[in-house]
Amino acid sequence: MPLPETPPLTRVCLSDAAYDRLREWILDGTLLPGEPLRDEALAEALGMSRTPVRDALQRLETEGLVLSTATRRTYVSPVTTEQAHEIYPITAHLEALALQLALPHLDEDTFATMTAANLRLKDALQREDPDAAMQADQELHDGFIASCGNEQLIALLRELKYKVRRIERAFWSATDRTPSVRDHEELVAALRANDLGAAQRILARNWQHSLLWTAPERPESREG
Repeated sequence: MPLPETPPLTRVCLSDAAYDRLREWILDGTLLPGEPLRDEALAEALGMSRTPVRDALQRLETEGLVLSTATRRTYVSPVTTEQAHEIYPITAHLEALALQLALPHLDEDTFATMTAANLRLKDALQREDPDAAMQADQELHDGFIASCGNEQLIALLRELKYKVRRIERAFWSATDRTPSVRDHEELVAALRANDLGAAQRILARNWQHSLLWTAPERPESREG
């Protein structure tokens, strides 16, 4: 289909680039909860003018990742245990659906991938490395999510998992999380046995453990 020539959308592209990078920095903990966001410093770090940075901050504010005060102070939004109590059950139910859809398509390669991720999780917990532990845990769950065949569900879970990791990073403690390793071992065994009911019960228990370790009470907040 022939299209008319249009000028390059430079500002839009820069705004998108700024949004993507700032969102990534907030979700991966580079920018901590409560950290001030000065558009001039951010623009310098990103190698662009302040205008696209301001556009990006406005978008992030609509998502609840950034807050602004009446005095125009802008900062990364706090993380609260209340958010965990809201987000974790939603994520758990959607993962249960993904598990149901994925089960007919799981094979030994998937089980091997999940088992390897669980071994990395065990090692990371022993080394007290929360970032490596969270990454390994996500890779294990992604093992079956990727096989569910529903791209919308995969996208929804991807967005929720970003928020889950932000919460876990903010509230990570010395709590013994090794029961999660056992949960995963039992989950893989149930999937190998093609026992959906058992697999979903184990998955639900795993999410209950995660919520207990991360947010045993409500509504504490963490601002870095």
